[in-house]
Amino acid sequence: MPGVRDFIFTMTTGRSGTQYLAELLRSNLPDAVCYHEMLAWDRFGVDTPDLSHMTLFNSQGNIEKVQAFWQRKLLRIAKTQTRFYAETSHLLMKSGLIENMSPLTITDRVHFIALERDLLSTIKSFRRRFDFLNIGNMWLWYLDPQYPKNLVSSAELINAGGINGVCLWYVLEIRVRAAYYTKLLAGHPKVLVHRFTLDEIRVPDGASRLLDALGCPLSPAAIKLPPPHNTGSPSVNVDEAEEDRIRQLIATAQFDIEAMANEAIRRNVRF
Repeated sequence: MPGVRDFIFTMTTGRSGTQYLAELLRSNLPDAVCYHEMLAWDRFGVDTPDLSHMTLFNSQGNIEKVQAFWQRKLLRIAKTQTRFYAETSHLLMKSGLIENMSPLTITDRVHFIALERDLLSTIKSFRRRFDFLNIGNMWLWYLDPQYPKNLVSSAELINAGGINGVCLWYVLEIRVRAAYYTKLLAGHPKVLVHRFTLDEIRVPDGASRLLDALGCPLSPAAIKLPPPHNTGSPSVNVDEAEEDRIRQLIATAQFDIEAMANEAIRRNVRF
């Protein structure tokens, strides 16, 4: 398909390897522009959804204000002249990207990488950085457990695990949304969904499989792996006792991602 461009985004939680993924793509994709997150003070509401876009989309759905943001952003992206455009920010899916992606699929392809990280490691990473401790943090970066558009009930997990329950609920909510969107997009001629774990793309074989799926075949030996990211000292230490509590919460929680996504499809849920 000569001349067809590939636009790459994620369906993921954050703290899941999105910065590493951006570096992997930047180091290996030819003729590409690759971003992680556009977080400069003047980028919110322009290239990155602001708080109102996040909260409105998750409470009221794909309303006019949300659509207007995406129309402006995606029309700019559609003018990209390179073969590949990648933006690995976890904020985009949660603010209406998929509902508004049509400017990119008129003649080109869109790829979504459903990137997952081990549950325990993800929750520990949230805890170490003071995430989910106040409502502003959840509105700006993650999701509010009380949003009316959520696909996963939060009450039992929060009652069982407190702040750890909030973190686990959030990861499950994102995974159910990713499964829901995967089913909703099945058969779309211009959209591809690829599911990978962080552990997979940290090694040459897995990174090679991902790049091949994106339309850039490279042998494992040719892959340039970036160094690990976010490996500095955590702001808060999660001790062994707390880690055991997180493990127990994960082990006792009852959830079936595919079943919950199927139920959302059956009920014809739309954001």
